[in-house]
Amino acid sequence: MAGFAAVLRKDLRLEMRGGESLVALVALSLLVLVVMVFALDPAGGVRDAATAAGALWVALIFAGVIGSSRVLLAERDNGCLRALILSPLDRGALYWAKLTAAFIFMAIAEAAAIVLMVLFFNLDFDWRLMRMAPVIALGALGFAALSTLLAAITGRVRAGDMLLPLLAVPLFVPALIAGAKASGAALGGAPFAAIAQWLKILVAFDVLFVNAGWLLFEYVIGEE
Repeated sequence: MAGFAAVLRKDLRLEMRGGESLVALVALSLLVLVVMVFALDPAGGVRDAATAAGALWVALIFAGVIGSSRVLLAERDNGCLRALILSPLDRGALYWAKLTAAFIFMAIAEAAAIVLMVLFFNLDFDWRLMRMAPVIALGALGFAALSTLLAAITGRVRAGDMLLPLLAVPLFVPALIAGAKASGAALGGAPFAAIAQWLKILVAFDVLFVNAGWLLFEYVIGEE
C-alpha cells in the first residue's frame, strides 16, 4: 500500500502542477460532443436520450485512450519507468496505481462531458443523471483497466500511440454497447430492470479486465 500510495500521489501531484492531461481530456470531450451534435442533428431538432448517451460514450473512449497513455508515457520517455521496475515496488501495486490515476482522470473528464452533454442535447439536470452515474463509473473503470494494460504493451513498440486505440476499441465494443444502452435507458427514465441487464455486462467486463491487467501487467511491463 505504501508503494501504491507513493506512485499515485506522484501522478496526481504532477497533474495538479501541470494539468496537461486533464485539459486535453476535457477539451477532447468537448470537441467530440460538438462534432456529434452537428453530425447527428445538423438541423437542431429534437435530440433524444439515446443519441446523447451514444455521444457521451464516444467521448469516454477518446478520453480513456489519452488518459491511460499519459500515465505511462512521461515515465517511459525520461527513464523513470525503468527505475520503478528495478525498485522493490511490487508491479501489481504499480498497475493499481496507474489504473487508479487513469480512472480519476477519466472520471473528471466524464463529469465535465456530462455537463456539456446536458447543455448540447437540451436535457435536464435531474435525477436521471444520478441513475446514469454508476453506468459511467463502471464503464470508465473497465476502459481504464483495459487501456492501461494495452498502454504498457504498445508503449514498447514504435508508433504505440496509434496502435493503442486500434487494440482497445474493438475489445471494448461489448461494454460500449452495454454502456450506451444502459445510459440511454437511464436518461430516458426507463425502470431499473431495463438498466440492470446491461449493468451485469459492464460488471463482468470490469472483473475480467481489471483482474487480467493485474495478473499480466508484471509480464508486459518488463525490463527494457
